[in-house]
Amino acid sequence: MPDAGAGIGTGDAELLPAPPGTAEETESPDSGLQLSDVIASLYRFYPEITQARELGRIANGELVSAYGAYDTKFNAHSLSEPTGFYRNYRNGLGLARQTWWGGYLSAGYRIGRGYYQPWYKERQTDDAGEFKLSVATPLLQGRAIDAERVAVFQASLARQAATPQVQKVILDTSLQAATVYWDWVAAGAILQAREELLDLAERRGEQFEAGLEAGKFAEIDVVLNNQLIAERRAILLKSQQKYRATSFKLALFLRDEEGQPLVPNDQWLPEQFPEIEMPTTEGFEQDLAAAISRRPEPQILRLQLQQTNLDRRLAYNQMLPNLDFVAEASQDMGAPATKDDDKGWFELVIGFRSEVPIQRRKARGKVQSTSAKMIQINEKIRLVQDKIATELLTAFNALTLASEIVEQTEISLLAAIDTLERYRFAFERGKIDLIYLNLLETKTNEAEIKLVEAQRDWFLALASLQVTLGLDPLDQAVVVSSLPSSKVPGPGHLPSVSEPDPEAFERDWKTHSVKPE
Repeated sequence: MPDAGAGIGTGDAELLPAPPGTAEETESPDSGLQLSDVIASLYRFYPEITQARELGRIANGELVSAYGAYDTKFNAHSLSEPTGFYRNYRNGLGLARQTWWGGYLSAGYRIGRGYYQPWYKERQTDDAGEFKLSVATPLLQGRAIDAERVAVFQASLARQAATPQVQKVILDTSLQAATVYWDWVAAGAILQAREELLDLAERRGEQFEAGLEAGKFAEIDVVLNNQLIAERRAILLKSQQKYRATSFKLALFLRDEEGQPLVPNDQWLPEQFPEIEMPTTEGFEQDLAAAISRRPEPQILRLQLQQTNLDRRLAYNQMLPNLDFVAEASQDMGAPATKDDDKGWFELVIGFRSEVPIQRRKARGKVQSTSAKMIQINEKIRLVQDKIATELLTAFNALTLASEIVEQTEISLLAAIDTLERYRFAFERGKIDLIYLNLLETKTNEAEIKLVEAQRDWFLALASLQVTLGLDPLDQAVVVSSLPSSKVPGPGHLPSVSEPDPEAFERDWKTHSVKPE
């Protein structure tokens, strides 16, 4: 994997710098399930990543198999003709192997005894047998390159491609895991916000019940509040349904020591998001160059281009004629097999063999097809680079705007809380009814949820940017998990608003109640 310390602008800066100081000096996030825990589990146990890691072993096996074409081969024979007029016995053994430069080399020993047909006299040897050495080497076709060498080179490239292929799977699955993790954190926060909204109605219901018995509240107020409780409970159940669904999805990436899916415990839910910290950038061109150098997709395509180029080189070579130099030397040993002693001389055969298809259509067709494939792959590389540029622009734009959305949504929530407190004060003095108060409570709760979703969207945009840059997901997850907890208000930690001064409120309410002419 590429170095996750590489940042947006340079290859040496981190996308998100680690917080300064030691663990004791820095306010760390609350204890809970962190993104780094999920990504670490993903690296260790996720089946798709485990499966991808086997690509290296597969490629190694294919490379070993390709080298098998150059294995030294042992051969032996023992043939007998024990019946008939010509009774003879032939035995032999030898070694042979193909050379790296397209030829072959063989050496052997044979012995033939008995009576042979006149047309098979070459099978006969002197009494101690015959030693033979043969060699052949191509001079044109098959010398610079041949099918066996292409198979070795392509298998070697496939082994190199295993690393970026694993990296691609890790980047893709880590983005999926990060998306599900932040959805889980957000769903838990939204569930808590819904519980807080329901709790308001239930506590008010208790007051209404007591007030009804004391004659302070009308029965219609109790009925209306009960309706609100039922509505809010139904909404709470929907939020709980979504939270459970995200928990089950997260278990696909979070696994125990046995590699089995592990549904996160409710107590593992972080109380807050980490602090939002915008990454720095040194310029789009530097970012793009760094992303292209780290992303696995261009690397895989470049290796495919090299493999196809090998096929094209082989096709060009196969357009040349077959012209091989051959040589064979043999020497019989022992007592002569015939009275003429025609087997006892040292024999040497040298010469050339040649063959060429006149049309050479197979080679010409292969040149044409491989050339077209190389054009295709080059266009794919160009398109992938363009897509990376687009993804980088989109991701950084999404991150920048998501940060502004968080800021504006926080302002909206603080204003909604202040407004709700003022109108709650007015409700207690009978200036508004329960329907209007419910509307304001609902809008404040929606603003609270929107702020949760805005923070989730920011961290999703950050994860997308990290993947676009090809940074190591685990290293980046560790940095994100080490960020201090956010100070942004949210479920469980909403700011308290002081009760308005009664006299000032009355003056303000009169001004508010005056209808413009």
